[in-house]
Amino acid sequence: MNYIPWLISAALWLWLCLCLALPAHTVAGRYNISFAQLDTCDSYTINEAGYAYRDFFMVHTLDNNQVNNNKRLHLKFYVLTSMDAHILLSVTNRLRPNDRVYEIVIGAGGNTFSAIRTAMGLRRVSTNQDRNLLSVFEPTPIEIVQTQDAELFVYIPGFKTEPLLQFMDASALTINYISFSSFGTNTARWFYDCSFDGFDKEISKETPALSWEQKLLADLIYQGENASVPVNVTSIAFHFQARSIAYEQANALLRTRMHLMMHWQDNRLRWNPERYGQLKSFEHPRLEIWTPQLTVLNGAMDSLGEALKTYELRVFSDGNVTLYASNLELSSWCVDSARNWPKEHIACDVELGVLRQPSQSNIILKYERQRSPIAPTEHVNTPSGWTIIGLSVLHLGNDSASRYSDQGMLHTMAGDVAIEFKLQRNSSFYMTVFYMPLIACEIFIILSFVLRSTRRSALILIALLIIAWGLMYITRHASPHYVPALMSDYKIIMIVSCYCYILHICIMWLERYPPRNKAPALLASLINSNLQRCVLGLRYADSNAYCDIQEKPWSHLAKILNNLSFIGVCIVFAVMNVTSGV
Repeated sequence: MNYIPWLISAALWLWLCLCLALPAHTVAGRYNISFAQLDTCDSYTINEAGYAYRDFFMVHTLDNNQVNNNKRLHLKFYVLTSMDAHILLSVTNRLRPNDRVYEIVIGAGGNTFSAIRTAMGLRRVSTNQDRNLLSVFEPTPIEIVQTQDAELFVYIPGFKTEPLLQFMDASALTINYISFSSFGTNTARWFYDCSFDGFDKEISKETPALSWEQKLLADLIYQGENASVPVNVTSIAFHFQARSIAYEQANALLRTRMHLMMHWQDNRLRWNPERYGQLKSFEHPRLEIWTPQLTVLNGAMDSLGEALKTYELRVFSDGNVTLYASNLELSSWCVDSARNWPKEHIACDVELGVLRQPSQSNIILKYERQRSPIAPTEHVNTPSGWTIIGLSVLHLGNDSASRYSDQGMLHTMAGDVAIEFKLQRNSSFYMTVFYMPLIACEIFIILSFVLRSTRRSALILIALLIIAWGLMYITRHASPHYVPALMSDYKIIMIVSCYCYILHICIMWLERYPPRNKAPALLASLINSNLQRCVLGLRYADSNAYCDIQEKPWSHLAKILNNLSFIGVCIVFAVMNVTSGV
């Protein structure tokens, strides 16, 4: 019994030696195809989801070494997928949905059946119910034969010798192209032109002739020298059309939206139109040439850095380049220095410059008014409460040789420009909203001098409530950095209203509850003054009135205070209205 462990050890060593002697990649599956053999093939991988034939391969009809006198087509390839291996045989590579084709599907329906169709996804003409033909762990061979007798055969070598699918076509198609696809989220990898089985000259990926546009695109990219800076560019012409201006006073921010066009000359991009199908101008989204690094020197928020993020390029045969930026949005700082709300007039600049390399000379921006077909200020939207009253383009002068200061801040250089927008607030709106209540309060206060008792106090209280309401809403619209003149007017009227209400109380006290003491002699002489009574609009102190004044001087004092206050309030209102421009 002692030899049993020795036998077990010998068997294990023998098994280990056999495993080491046999490389893993030479192990063949059920179809007797190894991955080492597939190393001699070309491959095509489908990673995109969906049912679509994206790439076409041309069938070699002349040098296909497996075609004999009885065959029109003989193809063989291998596939790694779990299900739905689609093969399309067609006459052309530009197919319409109902064109006649041969579509072969192996492992359809979750790897449960196979079929031949004569249209993409339609018209099944042959079906086989064999299951589990495909696998992601071992390649499945597929062989397609089309005979001169218009028969189409599909074989799975190693599975069975009989055809898996067979179809007799009375009007046989001449196959020029082949394409592969999958279904749903399933991926697949195809192997073709394998030298180990003799099918190494079957198909090749289609390489159509380049169009004039493709040739010109490639030549322009090459001539543009990897988008390097052209030597001869010293100036760039530009024009624009303002589309929207919005000023945020609280944030000192100007938001501008415009259409911008820039033109410059790059002699490296010249071409002869006769060599490119008479193309005299060219544009393409993949065109890679030098473009100016336009920046907003006083930019804010998202306008920091390069301003041109999306644009279109058009190159002309004479080397002229046009850059078009549609709905270019720029943000810049603009502080409201006018302290006359709501009648401000301010000038906001959008300073533009071109960033350059250290060894490059300044690039000058030139505004060309004659090239602008539409006036720059035409059809400008003003979503904020500000309107444009003027626009100008100014050249900024600076002798600095560097774009950045010692602190790393951007500053202007010779050749930079400033687009100056002159804006004014829509003061008529605020005049209507805030000045009309002011005038109404003035009228109420003046009318209160000719009324008595509760009607007078009601008018004064109404004026106070209106003024308080107006002040509350002014704080929501006016700048908090200073006291606007309109707010000062509201403050004056509130003070006058409070004075009138106190005066009303004093007059009622003098008329209804006068002091019992006799009026001083000076006050009596003042009340009896005919000059004063004439100025205040009172009757002269005749004999009858004189006696009444001596007996009841306090009621006459109330009249004098009322008329004198009326004159004073009218003077205050007149001066306020003249100075504030009501």
